[in-house]
Amino acid sequence: MNALTRGVLAAAAMTAVQGLRAADTMLIEAEDFQFHGAWMKVGDAAASGRSYLHVPHDARDSRYDAVTRVTLDADGDYAFWVRSRDFAQDRPKMRRFALRVNAVPFEQEAGTHGREGFAWQRLGRRTLAAGDHLLALHDTARAYGRCDAIFITRTDKDPGTLSGAQLNRLRTRPKALLVAEPEAFRPVAVDGTDAATLARLETPALRVTFAAGRDPQGKPWIVRRTRLLSAGAWVDLPDAAGGETLFVQHAADASADLRRVAVWKGSRTPVRVSLNGVTAETFSQTTDPYAAAPARRFAPRALLSADAASVELRYEAADGEVLPVRWSVDPDDPCTLRVQARLTAKAGGAYALGFSAFTPTAREQVAFVQLPPLYQFQRLPETADLLCNTLTPHPLVLAQVPWLADGAPLSVVVAAEPADLPFEWPNATNAVCGFSLLNSRAQVQPTFFSPVLGSPRSHLAAGETRLVNWRVMTRPADWKETLEACCLNILKVADYREPLGASLTEAVLNMTDLMMNDEFGGWNSDLRGFYDIESATMGKHAAPLALLSAALLSRSEAFWQARALPTLEFLLSRKGSEILQSGTNRTSQPVKQQIAVPGSFYGTTCWEGALRLTGGLNPWLREAALPEGTFRHARSYNSSAPWTEMLAAYRLAPDLMRLDAVTADADDWLARAVYGRQTQPIDFNAFYNISFYPYWWDVIDLFEATGNTNYLAAAVEGAFHTVAGQWSHPRAPAGEVTVHPDGSQVTYHRIWHKNNQLFRLGWPRKPNDTPTRSVPAWQVSPVGLGLEQPSTYTAFPGAMNNIMQSTWAPHLLRVFRHTNRTLFRTFARNSVIGRFANYPGYYLTCFTDRVHDPDYPYAGPDITSIYYHHIPVHYAFAMDYLVADAEARSGGRITFPWVKQKNYAWFNNRVYTAEPGTVYNDRSAVLWIERGLVTTDLQTDWLAARSPDRFWVMLMNQTRARRTVRVRLDTAKSGVAAGEGLLFEGDADPFRAAREASARPAPALNEGAFAVEIAPLSMVTVGYPADTRAAFPASQQLASSHRTADAGAFGKAHAFTIRSPWGKDAVYAVLTADPTPGARVTFTCDGQTRVCERFPYEASFYPVRAPDAAVRITAQLPGQPERVIDLR
Repeated sequence: MNALTRGVLAAAAMTAVQGLRAADTMLIEAEDFQFHGAWMKVGDAAASGRSYLHVPHDARDSRYDAVTRVTLDADGDYAFWVRSRDFAQDRPKMRRFALRVNAVPFEQEAGTHGREGFAWQRLGRRTLAAGDHLLALHDTARAYGRCDAIFITRTDKDPGTLSGAQLNRLRTRPKALLVAEPEAFRPVAVDGTDAATLARLETPALRVTFAAGRDPQGKPWIVRRTRLLSAGAWVDLPDAAGGETLFVQHAADASADLRRVAVWKGSRTPVRVSLNGVTAETFSQTTDPYAAAPARRFAPRALLSADAASVELRYEAADGEVLPVRWSVDPDDPCTLRVQARLTAKAGGAYALGFSAFTPTAREQVAFVQLPPLYQFQRLPETADLLCNTLTPHPLVLAQVPWLADGAPLSVVVAAEPADLPFEWPNATNAVCGFSLLNSRAQVQPTFFSPVLGSPRSHLAAGETRLVNWRVMTRPADWKETLEACCLNILKVADYREPLGASLTEAVLNMTDLMMNDEFGGWNSDLRGFYDIESATMGKHAAPLALLSAALLSRSEAFWQARALPTLEFLLSRKGSEILQSGTNRTSQPVKQQIAVPGSFYGTTCWEGALRLTGGLNPWLREAALPEGTFRHARSYNSSAPWTEMLAAYRLAPDLMRLDAVTADADDWLARAVYGRQTQPIDFNAFYNISFYPYWWDVIDLFEATGNTNYLAAAVEGAFHTVAGQWSHPRAPAGEVTVHPDGSQVTYHRIWHKNNQLFRLGWPRKPNDTPTRSVPAWQVSPVGLGLEQPSTYTAFPGAMNNIMQSTWAPHLLRVFRHTNRTLFRTFARNSVIGRFANYPGYYLTCFTDRVHDPDYPYAGPDITSIYYHHIPVHYAFAMDYLVADAEARSGGRITFPWVKQKNYAWFNNRVYTAEPGTVYNDRSAVLWIERGLVTTDLQTDWLAARSPDRFWVMLMNQTRARRTVRVRLDTAKSGVAAGEGLLFEGDADPFRAAREASARPAPALNEGAFAVEIAPLSMVTVGYPADTRAAFPASQQLASSHRTADAGAFGKAHAFTIRSPWGKDAVYAVLTADPTPGARVTFTCDGQTRVCERFPYEASFYPVRAPDAAVRITAQLPGQPERVIDLR
C-alpha cells in the first residue's frame, strides 16, 4: 500500500468516525463505569481498552450492578451494542448478563454470541431523550459474565466494522454520579448564632474560639471559629461546624492494596445512586475511602479542659461513644493548630479515623490544589480517592480556596504529624496515614485518614488505644507560600547534606573517567553511543552535548576523539535518540529508516550547541539548527513549547529570530500552561517532570535574556511544582541506622541488557556483597529526592523507587540566586550534595551507602539500575550544578557561556562551552575542570578557569561550618607564574554577594599550595598571574563539509568534514541503508581503510590531512556486483 493510498484511507476513516460522533455515537468501556458493584476489572490485551469487567467466582451478591451515567446530546432512537467474551468450545452462551437503561433491561441478553473471544452483539434500540441516563450491568446467570464495552449510536453502524483506533476515538468517559450520602458524612445545620465562647486559642496570626452551638435536635455542638490576620487586618473564616466531619471506620476483615492509589477489597459498603427518579444500589469504587467500611460520625459535644495552649473537647457518636480530641497551638507555625484524637477500639479489627477540615468548596471554585504527585493545578479525581504518606512526596493535602471577601489568597492544609512518620523506606505495607482532596460528596475538602484502613497499623485489639495526630493550617497565602511554610515550619525540611565519598567536583571527574571506560561506562563504539539497558543491541544518547562539553572542559583531545566526535556523528546520522543494531525492537518488529541525515530527534537548541561546542569552526551546522531559515521544534519525548527552540534560534541568529517573537510565543504559553486552569487529571503512568507540570526549565533563561520579571515569577511558579515532587519526609533521626541488614540488599528490578547479552553488574549476587553496617541516618535519607513516574515509583510492592537523577537542581539554584528564596537552595542541595561519588545508577529502593563509593559503578553489585545512557545526563546536571552554585555564591559575578541540552525527557541542563566567561573583573576566563589541576578536600568543591594571563580557582565550602581549606595547584598544568594574586569572597546570600565584591590580595603560593578560610556555604575565588597561553589553538572556520551521492540499494551516501576545537579535521561517512544481511562496506579516506560488515554502515577518520579528503565507499551484497561511490 503506497503512502497516498494509506493517507486517503486514513482520511476516510477519520471522516467516518467524525460523522459518527456528529450523529451521537459513543463507546463506553466497561471498566470506565463509575461503580463496579459486584463486577471486577480484569486486564486483557484482547479487550478494546485492554481491560474488561468480570463477575468473579467469589462475588458476594450479584444484585450489586455495575452502574454509570451516560449523557446523550440529542433526542433520538439509539441502538445499543455490547462487546463481551464467550467461549465457543466451553459452555457457550451461558455467561449471560443484562444491560439496563434507566432500570429497564433489554430483552436480548449479552454474553450469548457463541463465538470464541470478544465479539459485538446488538441488544436492541431505545428511544431516549437528550440528557443523562442510568446504565447498569446486571449479572443474570451467575456464570462469570464478561463485559468489555458498550456502543451507543443513532446510526445503523456496526461497531464490528470499525478498527480499534476508530473505536478509541469514540470513547467517552462517563460523568460522575453523586452517591446518596451515609449519615456519617451528611452536613449538619448547626446554629452558632449568639453562641457563648467556651475557650480560646491565640497565636500572632490566629484567633480561634470554641463556641457553644446547637444541632437541629437542640443538642450541644461546639463550633470552632477562626479569625486570621491577613494583610494587617483580622478576617473571619467559615465556621468549622456541621460541615467539618470527624469519623471512625471499622471493619473486622478489611483488606487493602496501598501501593498506589489505595484500593479496598472485601470491606466495602453498599451505596445508593439516583438519577431521573431511578435508584440503584451498588458498591462504590474500590478506591473510595469513605466507602471502605461503615463509618460513625463523632460530633464535638462538650469542653473537657482548656488553657492558653490547648483545648480538649469530647466528641461523641450517636450511641454515646466518646472520642477525646485536643486542639493546641503549634509552636512551629502561627497559622497552624495541632490536633490529637485518642481512639479506643470497641472491638477488634481494622480502624481508620478520618477528619475533613472546615467546610467544603465547590470543585469549580477551588483556586489550586496540591496532593502530589497526582493532583495539582485544579486537577481533581472524579470521586474521592486516597494517597498514602508512602506515595506522596509531602505528607499533606492542600487547597487554595476563595473564602476571603477581598479575593485574597487563602490556603487550607491538613498535614501528618511528622513525629509519627517512622524513618522507614516506604513500601506497600508501611503507610501511617493517607490524604484525600475530596469529601464523600466529591467536593473539595482536605481530609486526613489515620491509620489507613486495611494497613498493618490499622489493626487494633478490643480496648486498645491509639493516639492519632495531625495538623491543620489556614494561611492567608497562595499554594506556593503555603507549601513553603509546610516544608520549613511543619516538616522542618533543612539543608542537611554534606559531601560523602567525594566532593561534587570529584564526582564529576569520576564520571568523566567512567564515560571513557568502554566496559564499565557502557560505551558501544559500533553504535557510537551508550548501551540502553532496557533493549538489546540498542545504543542511545540522552545528553549528547554533555560529551562535547566534557572534552572541552577537560582540555582532552583524547576524549574528543573517543567520545565527543562519535557523538556528533551520531547526531548527524541517527533519526532518533537511539539506534537498534539488530533492526528489530523489543517485540521483534522491524524498525526501518533509523539513519536520517541530519537526525531529527533534537531541535534547534541542540544544533546551536553543537556549533558552539565545536568552537564555531563548523558553520555548516547552522543549517541543521535552522533548516531553510526556520527553527526546529523537537518534542517527541518532552513537553517543551516552541519558544524554547525559538530562544536558541535567537541566540544563534538574531537576524532571523527576533526576541519579541520569542516572548510573544512564551507569553501565550505562560497564560495557558503556567497560569491557565487545568482540570483533567494526568495518567498514573505519565512522567512526573514532563506531564504533571509545565516545562519551565527554560523560563529562567528567558528572564536572564530579557530582564522581564514576569519570567522570573513564572520560574518561581515552576520551581514550586518541582519542589512539590521532592520528598520532605520522613525526618532523619539523630544517630545511626543499619543499612543492608541481611548483607545482600534485595533489588526489585530485573536483569537488564548490555548489547545482546543479559547483564547486571555484580550478578549473580554473592553472599555479603552489600555488607551490613551502621551509617548516620542523614546520609541515607530520601529527603530531597524525586520520582520518575507514579507508576515506576510504585512498581514493586517491596519498596518504592525514588530516582537520583535530579536534573532540576541547577535550575532551583538559579531561581534561588535571583530571588534569595532559600527553600530552593535547600531542595537543590538536598537532591545533589552527598548523594553520589560517581554515577550512582537511577532508581533508589533502599537505605544504602553503596552510591557514596567512587568505585560503585565498577565494583557493584548494581542495586540501583545502572543506566549507561544516563551517565552523561548525570555528568551534565552535576557540572551544571557546580557552575550554578558558583554563580549564586558570587551573586552573578561569575558566569560562563553555555548552551542547552534538552529534548530528551525532562533532562534539561546548561552545558558549558570554551568561550570566554566572567570571573569578577576578568571577562576572558575559560572554564576548566581537569583531574589534578586543583587538589583540595572532599568538603570543598572547585572550578577553575583560565584567561590568557591569569588562572582562577573557585572554592565552594559545602558544609555549614566555617572552615580553613588547603589547596594545591598543579603549577605546570595551570601555568601559574610569579606575582601577586587576587581574592574575592563570595557569600551564601547571593544578593549580598552581588553587592560586596571587592578584591583583596590572595594568599601567597608556597610550592603551588595555599590556604583560605571560607564561611559556611560560601565561596572564595582566587586568581594568580599565569603564563600567556590560549585554551585552544587558533583555527579557521571550515569552508564546506557535506557531500552526498546515491548509493543504490544502500540508500544515500553522506560524508561530513568536522573540524575539532583543536583545529584538526575528521571525515565521517555513512550509508542510510537499513540492516542488510551479508552486506560488506569498505570506506577509504586519506590513505586509511575501514571495513564495516554490520549496521550501521559508517566509518570515521581522524585526523585527516586535508578537509576535502576524498572518500571512496565500496558496498557489496551477496551475489551482486559491488557498488563504488566516490564522495569528493
